[in-house]
Amino acid sequence: MKRKPVPTMNGLFLFPLIITMMRISYILFFIPALSFGQLSSEIENLYGELSKSKNVESAHIGYGMSESKVYKLFEEINKKASDKEVEYIAFKGNSVAKAYASYAVFSRKLKILDQLFDDYIKNNDSISIIQGCVGSKSHLADELYRMIFWEKDNIKMTEVYRKHKASIKTEHELVNFIELFSIVESKWKVEEIDSVLIKFDQMVLNNPSSPQSLVELITGCYYYIEKNILNIMIN
Repeated sequence: MKRKPVPTMNGLFLFPLIITMMRISYILFFIPALSFGQLSSEIENLYGELSKSKNVESAHIGYGMSESKVYKLFEEINKKASDKEVEYIAFKGNSVAKAYASYAVFSRKLKILDQLFDDYIKNNDSISIIQGCVGSKSHLADELYRMIFWEKDNIKMTEVYRKHKASIKTEHELVNFIELFSIVESKWKVEEIDSVLIKFDQMVLNNPSSPQSLVELITGCYYYIEKNILNIMIN
């Protein structure tokens, strides 16, 4: 029996397939470039510079406590970015940018805080931190919780700042006072912070897959509170 020749596809019919594949390649190639299309060109440029850093840095770093260029980039973004842009970076940025953007989300009292914390718990992204001259490893969810927990101390310092600010007479005294306390006036109230922390505690402790580091952090925070209460009662 004579075998039939295997049919071959004419180049003319291959052309639509090639065009389709080219379009898919074009789309895939440009996804990274288009993913931050929700940012203005200025914020996207600042984000690009910030995302080059491998570390989350405090305002001053190193033994000489020199000014951090990375932190300055964050301050510029925080000053110029809209709430929507801050939210976008907090969810879609790289780990370093997310860490800074989560601070902006919290300090601005944006309504996505619960959703953001839940997202950070699920992804459990790790970050490297340089605080002054000390380096450490942590996770985005841990740092967000820690920041909120210590905000109560910042609120108390804000109250001290407001009481004494009126008594300061010269600009030089005011500058020295601000440098002494490093005050960033909080938009939060203590009872609001407590409410957020209770909600976050439930999210973590009721979830069997919550990261161990976060569970240990919450336990440590409660131990700190109990120890302080005990010290107050003794004294």
